[in-house]
Amino acid sequence: MTYTDAHCHLLDKNEFDMAKTAGINQIICNATNPKDWQNVLAVKNVIHAIGIHPWYVSDLPENVISDLENLLVSNIDVHIGEIGLDKCKNDFYKQEELFILQLELAEKLKRPVHVHCVRAWGEMLPILKGHKDLKYLFHGFSGDKNIIHFLSDYNAYFSVNRTSKIPLIPTDRLLIESDAPDGLPSPANLPFLYMQLGVNAEQINQNFQRFLNGR
Repeated sequence: MTYTDAHCHLLDKNEFDMAKTAGINQIICNATNPKDWQNVLAVKNVIHAIGIHPWYVSDLPENVISDLENLLVSNIDVHIGEIGLDKCKNDFYKQEELFILQLELAEKLKRPVHVHCVRAWGEMLPILKGHKDLKYLFHGFSGDKNIIHFLSDYNAYFSVNRTSKIPLIPTDRLLIESDAPDGLPSPANLPFLYMQLGVNAEQINQNFQRFLNGR
């Protein structure tokens, strides 16, 4: 049996090696701010995503978006993430500004985006209306059935590591994440999580490939 991890962050190399040994055949590793972009890109045998997380919108370099664009142009397979909005954090207007700039960059470069949203769906959905052609992965999905309905005609996937949201998500749009190290300690723990959640690993694998390669 093989498994996929739709969302984690920078970890020690040994953690990624153990995950491969445990049968995790594909992992998406997300950066959160310019300080870890290059470190994430240096991780071997994972799918990379780099961006500006809403927790880290303060004290950024003046040319941060052009720096991000240059890195993405130089790394054609890299996704944009983790980006988004979080009402529990400060600088919300700055969060919105950078979220929109990164969505525009994703459109320009035709890259998937990995989205964080906490208590900000009311602000996020109007923004998404202007960016319907992107491929989205909503990580740690926290919305309700109305959000799922709103996004039903988007090219959107939803990753979780808890059972509560699984009944809301269409089976062909469901992904599973470790969110290591903040969620699970390591992606290597995913086989146990798949069992706990009662999800079909083959279906999740198919969804994951569709997210990477098409609709």
